[in-house]
Amino acid sequence: MRLKSFDKPLTSVNAHDAPVNSLSFSPFSEYLLATGSSDKTVNLWDMRNLSSKLHTFAGHSEEVYQVEWSPHNETILGSCSQDRRLHVWDLSKIGEEQSAEDAEDGPPELLFIHGGHTAKISDFSWNPNDPWVVASVSEDNILQIWQMAENIYNEEQDDDDVADDALE
Repeated sequence: MRLKSFDKPLTSVNAHDAPVNSLSFSPFSEYLLATGSSDKTVNLWDMRNLSSKLHTFAGHSEEVYQVEWSPHNETILGSCSQDRRLHVWDLSKIGEEQSAEDAEDGPPELLFIHGGHTAKISDFSWNPNDPWVVASVSEDNILQIWQMAENIYNEEQDDDDVADDALE
């Protein structure tokens, strides 16, 4: 896309029902963009067609302050919120069927919730050198560095564990 003029935007869209607090371009696709809002949601957009969003990620109970794509995995996106939670979303799971029990934990694309903070999470960042390591900071001056357990993001690991257990 080439802009002819810097005086006005190429396009403009009403992205959320409340103020938009954050946005992040996918490092893997020139067309994907995520936005986070005070309406408690994260929206996924295709820049080739901004007239309708691709998906809404709902799971936060308070306004979303930041969204950021994983630098290691094209389907992984994180969001943090005033609700003291950092959500890790997996786009590849959108639309998957769930049991009633799993649905109680959130939509299928909600891979993980980090709930270790006791105040509003104001920022987070993926470690560019170590996949699945995230640093997050909150308004009570706390920095946390954490890593998701491999069985959360590696379904093959779960399958191997079941197979090993079956052999015993």
